[in-house]
Amino acid sequence: MSPGLDPRPARNPDDLNSRRAARDASAGAALRSMGLGFLLGFLLCAILSGALMWLLRRPAPPAIVLHPPPTPQPTPTPPPTPTPGPLYVFVSGGVRNPGLVKLPPGARVGDALARAGGLLPDADPALVNQAELVFDGAQIHVPLPQPQAEAGADPPAPAQPQPGVSGEGQPAAASGQGNGQTGALVNVNTASAEELATLPGIGPSKAAAIIAGRPYSSVEDLERVPGIGPSTVETLTPLVSTK
Repeated sequence: MSPGLDPRPARNPDDLNSRRAARDASAGAALRSMGLGFLLGFLLCAILSGALMWLLRRPAPPAIVLHPPPTPQPTPTPPPTPTPGPLYVFVSGGVRNPGLVKLPPGARVGDALARAGGLLPDADPALVNQAELVFDGAQIHVPLPQPQAEAGADPPAPAQPQPGVSGEGQPAAASGQGNGQTGALVNVNTASAEELATLPGIGPSKAAAIIAGRPYSSVEDLERVPGIGPSTVETLTPLVSTK
């Protein structure tokens, strides 16, 4: 070996370049790895920071308030419905048992007639509305048919004394006015049907109607009896009384 010469072999320039390139590539890869890690760390920190800020700034939910159930308003209790009492009705005229009858609420005229024994054979049912409702204190009068001759007949004239016979000698009951001439008045509130039939213009049917319409406070009250008008009452006034 000559003095002054380097014993190491001479380096090839291509090898040096390849080694330098390898080192540069390793350094670049390391830098890229570090940049990617830094970016990932930054993104993770940003996500965590945003989540923390959202949790801190989230509004608190409203408190739950428990309300008691509504108390219903008390409803007024309706007053009890009064129970209707019985009905008392006076039935007169052409019935078997005229007088005061007791009926249940909602009764009709037909019920009152049935309580009074029903209609007489000569009474006309068509003259009374038996379907009509009755009320307490009412009066139901069933008119009796009046004979045409009797209804239109004038009061008989007083009997004239025969020649040679005094008025006292004639029978007192020969006419309906005999009672008036002797001073014995017929009480229309107490007389029987036979006594009433002796009055002028009063037959058996009118006598029964007078009895059915009792009591009478005055003689003029006889005008409410079917078939008896003012003229008949005027004729009966001196012959009858109410007391």
